[in-house]
Amino acid sequence: MMYLRKKAILLASLLVAAGLSIAAGLVSARSLTLAAEDDFYPFSAVRDGELVGFVPALTRAAFNAVGTEVQFQTGPFSRVLYLVESGRLIGGFTGAIDDSNRSAFHWHKTPIGTVQLAIWARTGEAGKGLGVEDLEGRDVSVTRGFFNTDEVDQNPRINRIVAPSDESSLKMLALGRSDFALVTDKIGQTILRGKAESAAERKVEIVGFIDEVDLYVFFSTTHPEGKEAAELFQRGLEATIANGTYERLARQWLPAPVPVAAE
Repeated sequence: MMYLRKKAILLASLLVAAGLSIAAGLVSARSLTLAAEDDFYPFSAVRDGELVGFVPALTRAAFNAVGTEVQFQTGPFSRVLYLVESGRLIGGFTGAIDDSNRSAFHWHKTPIGTVQLAIWARTGEAGKGLGVEDLEGRDVSVTRGFFNTDEVDQNPRINRIVAPSDESSLKMLALGRSDFALVTDKIGQTILRGKAESAAERKVEIVGFIDEVDLYVFFSTTHPEGKEAAELFQRGLEATIANGTYERLARQWLPAPVPVAAE
């Protein structure tokens, strides 16, 4: 009888282990769908009806490296957050970790990149090395829905003028409708390169930095496979770094850093 009980326990243990093994393979055995931001170029954006940018290219490469195909559902960032928070999709991008969302999502360990929140001014009208204190008492164009750090967003002495996009924010600055603009370095540089024909867009430059922010793909805590997908993505990301794919994609999509404007 004792032999049969031990045998039954052993069989049950084997079945549990097999079930866990099968569960662990659910993500890698099928195609995933992630929510993708549609207006965060060069990181993630829709251009001519196609999702392009560094993050979708890297995400696809990372999951492919661990045997998983990935598809994307695009939309504004607010929609991306809803789809992931509700568990309708397993993950999305692009996100940054702060105290308000640290426990709201599953995060992978290695950031996919960094951006610096830059202070932009009209060319030749400001010195270098400006900080938050230099924005006080001035009109500053900011992009709707973008977190500009508590130092800025909770400072009543900064007159924030909300623009619908990063491009609009820089254009407001160039046209003299604001004194400064807050736009991340890589996105601002990409906008200027794409608008080289416009004299207005050529008349702005970076004159200081506020903060550096790590970027991540974030995964749902309400989706049953969200945690596993985050772990799987981390392994794939490590593989792309090791085999040179990460560096190649970064060179392809992300502009090189530029120095702060000289005095």
